[in-house]
Amino acid sequence: MLQRTKIPLLLLLLCLLLPGVSRTLAQADGYEVLFDGKSVEKWRGKQSLNFPKKGWKIADGMLFLESSGGGDILTKEKFGDFELIFEFKLTEGANSGIKYFVDTLYKETTGKMMVNGPEYQIIDDYNYPGIKEDPNGLSSTAAAYLFYPPKNKTLHPHGEWNTGKIVAKGQNVSHWLNGKKVLSYQRGSKDFLEKKDENKFKDDARYGELEEGHILLTDHGDKVYFRNIQIKKL
Repeated sequence: MLQRTKIPLLLLLLCLLLPGVSRTLAQADGYEVLFDGKSVEKWRGKQSLNFPKKGWKIADGMLFLESSGGGDILTKEKFGDFELIFEFKLTEGANSGIKYFVDTLYKETTGKMMVNGPEYQIIDDYNYPGIKEDPNGLSSTAAAYLFYPPKNKTLHPHGEWNTGKIVAKGQNVSHWLNGKKVLSYQRGSKDFLEKKDENKFKDDARYGELEEGHILLTDHGDKVYFRNIQIKKL
């Protein structure tokens, strides 16, 4: 029994630590590779079914925003209960994030509209302009942006790799950073909705309430590197 419990953990560590790990190793523990360092076939633009022709770039096994104009990108597939793992490396003063339970709906008056979703914030806590104006940490790395701050986290500075994880099961969500769970909350709970009413998402219909949705990488115009993006359906 002891050996059986250690094998999946070893495979997961290999997937996280080795940028060139094969799909076979990742899938052996139930993970689907969303970005393997070469292909963006599982991603699309926010306003198009195709991947943006400018802005985003792949180089040296990494996905990053090279210039403005690429826009947000999201997975072609929607996910409900999931565990998402990823690595990110910030440049100095950079800002980005990963949203989940995001969807596009059709509105007769304006065409496509975006159903926004909770965000795992990714930002240079040490150098981003204005970060000191957020003493509660609601916009710091690994926060559920504007809702819940991370606790007892360890963020490696810009130029170094960090490992993030988002686990969503039913209404329960947790954020992890470099192997530590830093927050947990319930989507749609009384506390969640009260916090929503107090921030800029108060008028966003169905924010965080969808049963499934796309995973989205934000375009804030800053260069943040991503690699080893994998997801497991729970």
